[in-house]
Amino acid sequence: MPKNLYSDIYHILKGEIDSDVYPPKSILPGEEDLSSRFSVTRNTIRRALKKLQADGLVYTVKGRGVVVLEPIVDNRVIFSAANHFGFQDLMSFPQNKFIKKLTTKVLEFKEIEIDDTLSKHTSFTVGDKAYYIERLRMVNGKAMAIDTSYFRKESIPNLSIVDAEGSVYQYIRDENLFKIAAARSIASVESATKKEFDNLDLDDANCVGVLKKYVYTDLGSLFECTETKYIPNHYSLVGFESY
Repeated sequence: MPKNLYSDIYHILKGEIDSDVYPPKSILPGEEDLSSRFSVTRNTIRRALKKLQADGLVYTVKGRGVVVLEPIVDNRVIFSAANHFGFQDLMSFPQNKFIKKLTTKVLEFKEIEIDDTLSKHTSFTVGDKAYYIERLRMVNGKAMAIDTSYFRKESIPNLSIVDAEGSVYQYIRDENLFKIAAARSIASVESATKKEFDNLDLDDANCVGVLKKYVYTDLGSLFECTETKYIPNHYSLVGFESY
């Protein structure tokens, strides 16, 4: 069975929702029908549907099935703190259809050893080996965010700058290193520093949005600490809650 088949199913169903094969307020086929269509287990289908619901595209109504929700309108870049597909996941939101090109420029890539100061910042253990990566994220050619990431080398031993320019998460899946299981996120706003003024297209803004994310493997190990600083008036941080 292909790796991450649930993500393939997610993208297929998302495309069908975006193209109105399943318009707003319609009901998706049931788990049994989808399992038969894609020749996978119902558990795989549930994972794909869970991702669609996390993106705010559908909702499960007891006794009716999975309902396609009406989209919201927002002219800013939509992203989720719960994202576990990486920067490219921005294109998964229907509100981001205006995005034509996503580009990553690696500003710095090096191996480091975690000291006391970095241990307090990242929650990694003193003495751990890690990759330190700074990446400039561009949307349609506009510099929109800077990621400062620490990846535990023990978890991703052969990471390269080429992988950092692409998708570290995709590299983890392609190499079947581990399952990305959970993340803890903290959002805030800070005054822009010289680095942000020099690298981001801040225009008249004097502050940046900040999202700090700690990401865990399915064994409970912390493997990533990333701090993203972004232009606040061009991004919308969204979440979806079911009741």
